[in-house]
This record gives sequence, C-alpha cells and structure tokens, in this order.
Amino acid sequence: MLYQTLPTKNPCAYLTQPDGIASLMPQALRLIELRGILAAALPESLARCCSIANYKQGKIVVFATNSAVAAKLRLLSPTLSEALSKRAVEVTGLEVRVQPLDSEGETVEKSAKISVEAGHGLDRLLQQLPDSELKTALSRIAGRGRR
Repeated sequence: MLYQTLPTKNPCAYLTQPDGIASLMPQALRLIELRGILAAALPESLARCCSIANYKQGKIVVFATNSAVAAKLRLLSPTLSEALSKRAVEVTGLEVRVQPLDSEGETVEKSAKISVEAGHGLDRLLQQLPDSELKTALSRIAGRGRR
C-alpha cells in the first residue's frame, strides 16, 4: 500500500486559506452573535427551547423544539426583531420553524417553584378545605414550597 505523507500544518492555517473554511467564519460568528442576542431577549425557559438556525439577507430562521414554543416566538416576533435591530443587525423577516429535539435525548425538567412562605400559606388554606380534587392539587403545589 502506498501512503502519501501530508505536510503538517498549523490547524489555524486551514482557517485562513482562501479555499478553506475562512469564507464561513463571518457567517458562523454572525450566528453566534445572533444566538446571544436572542438568548438575552427571551426568558431563560423559552431561550433554551430555540436556536438561531440561519441568517441570510436580513431574514432570520429560528428553530423551536415544539409547536408551543414556535407559537410563543411568533407572538414575540416584533419584539425580537426590534431587539435584533437595536444591535445593528438588519432584520427584514423572522421565520420560526419547528425542529424537535431527539426524543431519546434530554428531558426538560419543569422549573415551577414557589416560595416557602407561599407554601405555608397554602398549607393553612388546605386545613380549611374539605377533601376534594382541588385540595389534592393544592397539596402538590404546596409541596414545591417545602423543597
């Protein structure tokens, strides 16, 4: 078998070669910048469920993990466009697409919590309620304040 020896180069040299990936770097940096702006403009629970997929000629494509997140993003579209425009990014359109996460992958833990004081207030209310589905549901909610 004949092996050809490739000259060893600094890995950074590949980034600066005209036929290398140097032409992709400005777009990659722009996407990273847009992802940061989007994350800052959204509540944390919503920001972790979406990502900037592409930016081309002023049009931004955002991937949402499910249709509920996509609907919220569409409602916030004017606000997001304004936030992106304030950061010197020309935005002519914002398209939201659903791109589900790998179903075998991560599960998102709910972050609904209440304060200890609110939990104690619910406990006092529970003592006054008769046994019912409402009392059971409120008992679960009050338990979140005890953690």
